[in-house]
Amino acid sequence: MSKLVTITSKFYDKSGRYVRNLKVKSRYQNSSRENLKKTDTDGLFVFQASPNRMVEILAKPPKASDYTVVKVINSSTLSSSEHPIKIQLPNTIEEYRQMNSTISQNGLVVTLFQVVDVHGKIMAHFPIQTRPKGKKSFERITDDQGRVEVLSSANRDIEFLALTSNDEFVLKRSLNSGNGTEKPILIQLDEPYEKFKSTSTLTLVDREGSNYVIEKTNIEMLIVATGKKKVYSISNGKLPLISMVGQRLQFTVLKPDGKPLDPVSYVAKRVKEEAVKLHLDVDIIEGTTEENKPNLDKRIDNDSEDIISLSFFKAVYGSRKLFSHRVMNGRSTQNTTPEEFVPELNKSLRKHNLKDKLMLCHFLAQIYHECDHFNTLIEYASGKDYDISNFPPSVCDVKNSRACRRRNQILAEGNTSFGDGPKYKGRGLIQLTWKSAYKKYKNYSGIDVVSNPELICDDLFHAVESSVWAFNIFKNADNLIYKGYPDLNSNYSDSHHLKVVESVSKRINGGNNGMLERKKLFIKILREVEKRNGFK
Repeated sequence: MSKLVTITSKFYDKSGRYVRNLKVKSRYQNSSRENLKKTDTDGLFVFQASPNRMVEILAKPPKASDYTVVKVINSSTLSSSEHPIKIQLPNTIEEYRQMNSTISQNGLVVTLFQVVDVHGKIMAHFPIQTRPKGKKSFERITDDQGRVEVLSSANRDIEFLALTSNDEFVLKRSLNSGNGTEKPILIQLDEPYEKFKSTSTLTLVDREGSNYVIEKTNIEMLIVATGKKKVYSISNGKLPLISMVGQRLQFTVLKPDGKPLDPVSYVAKRVKEEAVKLHLDVDIIEGTTEENKPNLDKRIDNDSEDIISLSFFKAVYGSRKLFSHRVMNGRSTQNTTPEEFVPELNKSLRKHNLKDKLMLCHFLAQIYHECDHFNTLIEYASGKDYDISNFPPSVCDVKNSRACRRRNQILAEGNTSFGDGPKYKGRGLIQLTWKSAYKKYKNYSGIDVVSNPELICDDLFHAVESSVWAFNIFKNADNLIYKGYPDLNSNYSDSHHLKVVESVSKRINGGNNGMLERKKLFIKILREVEKRNGFK
């Protein structure tokens, strides 16, 4: 019988504080026998195991319904009370105590998975696929902890697939979502991380998509996880590259005069990636340039730089004509085609520099519901509920009544004349309502939509422009997004995204109207962005 080894681990929460009296246990992989304990006053969990065995360490934080695998180790890993194996929980203890059930108010549940390789190494930023059983797969990327959340209806049969070193996705788990999970379901690959070495060729292209071919182009590569840098020099606009699948890299291209272009991020998603394009924010066409003149004498019209492609728009929203409801009543914007709409959308997005991935995903999710699925640019209601003629002073004989509160709101929003209600009812993608809002848009745009409010639903540009302005400036929804995401370039869980959707929706709409649809559409848009690696 082999001699047992002692393993000493220490638990910390997200804030870095060690955790006392935490329910923990250990077990050999694929074994039902468990060693159940609590961490001591120093946050230590000490246990014994046979040498050279793969051991799962589990924890049950406050409010959790079951234990979660938080670490997979080889039992022969050296440790002591002075140098314990450090285990960090993904949340603070306070956050755990405030957590609710995995079932959301809209009926969606979260099934949490964690991916490790055959040796238990966490597979961060690793491509996987999930799907409702028998349906189309959606490709996803795990987060820094190798975790991924799958949103579905309760009691839905779902399947989880993982990438192999042969660049194939294989089924790893089939299960029913039930009421969701609070602990991650462990997905262990059949291969070690080292098998996922990716070979690719990066082709440099400018913002127009033309090849960026400059003699002796220097490129600095940064490995994000380690901070290590390496400089390459190429002359044909192509960079042969060997990296690990899921490894986060950042490339900075230097122009001939030595000035750096904006850094571009890259993560290999396949073992063999061919024809990968690295888009640079520079105006250049294929050819060479003089060393002291890195940009050619060529005027670039920014109108050609689409942020959202027609293909992306149709993939999310379909190909049907827009704003076709009878309330549009023969306006010039009625039955707009996607081919007509997308250029106007891009024009406003460029003007407001609205192109950050998460910011744009939230905007696109909001406008769809606000204009009734692109059916209308004008509010269906008559607007009488905004008109002072229907709320005379006598309604305030009963203070705090709904009618009295409405009268006070009407006066505060500037609808002081008879007929202002219908005149200043909702218009646009994110519908401007009240005379006060029309005045603010007039002051911003210089277009007299106060005298002619119909412009916002008759002119396609102003229908879009007023809504980008409303989202970023009038409603300040962008501030909520910045608060919700400390780093817009990082990966976040679906449940985190949905919390931000809730706050943005309430800021845009004032309540929970259409909340489920806004959430589902946000996730759909995000998946399409991840699939395409952008909005193109």
